[in-house]
Amino acid sequence: MTYIAGIDGGGTKTTAVITTADGKFAAKASAGPVNPNVVKQDELYETFSGLMHDLSQQDRMAFNQLTSLFAGISGAGNNKAVQMLTGLLKELIPEKTRVRVEPDTVNALYSGTLGEPGIVQIAGTGSITFGINAEGRRDRTGGWGYLFGDEGSGYDIGKAGITAALKAFDGRGRDTVLFDMVCSHFQIADPYNLIQYIYSLPSPKSAISPVAKLVFEAYKQQDTVAAKIMRDAATEVMTSIQTLKAKLYQPDEKVNAVLCGGIFEDKDVLLKLLKKEFQSDQTLTLITPDMTPVGGSIIGACLMENNSPDETIVQNLSRM
Repeated sequence: MTYIAGIDGGGTKTTAVITTADGKFAAKASAGPVNPNVVKQDELYETFSGLMHDLSQQDRMAFNQLTSLFAGISGAGNNKAVQMLTGLLKELIPEKTRVRVEPDTVNALYSGTLGEPGIVQIAGTGSITFGINAEGRRDRTGGWGYLFGDEGSGYDIGKAGITAALKAFDGRGRDTVLFDMVCSHFQIADPYNLIQYIYSLPSPKSAISPVAKLVFEAYKQQDTVAAKIMRDAATEVMTSIQTLKAKLYQPDEKVNAVLCGGIFEDKDVLLKLLKKEFQSDQTLTLITPDMTPVGGSIIGACLMENNSPDETIVQNLSRM
């Protein structure tokens, strides 16, 4: 029996899985962040060591028979990081196991394209657009962080929602249900208390990002201010995808664009707006994947085995 492994390593959480060659679940483990730009190497070793130990404890035979490990890791965007992470992982797995380290955006892409070229738009707390064309050339747009970008992200939408609420309170902006929603969410009567609370937090964006859900709800209530915020977010995402498409593909080339992240989970808001924005573009197909990014890492491991994902593999990974 052939066993393969995949890792989806993010800035807050890491998931590792072992499956058979046809995607049947064998073991799964979770741990904290593994971005080498913010986590020290000795801490990375401890985290990965714990993950591999958990996997081997769950199914020792499967772990010992691993043939390929595909690891999509946040922050693995340069050769130095890739070499360090590859060497670290090789110390923790069976000697015969092949290892490939890629940025975690590849996991998200493969979860929708099943290993084929395409574009992935990730929009969660932050946002980034990443793509690979048929020649293997890669590029990205966005992903500059919450201080300089992250347009269309939960943080971006949440910040816009709070700003709109405060402008309405001042009288500088239009009335909006977002004011009452924001006050209720943060349990404040005076908006000045919100500023004190947000600015005192060690990570303000972690408190701002959840406000995106309030904007979604206000949008569904046909609040005109929320509607503008969501239209602006859709325009930003559309522009990012179109810009990257122009960089990597010919104008008439057909492209799959995968939409990943919490912002797209509610299919009646941003996803619906994007479909409307792109309805005139016959060259681009929007995909919302049925599998999680860690499933995309298993797709990557399948490709390492020269095994093209078939319907059985896709169904197994979508149930994982």
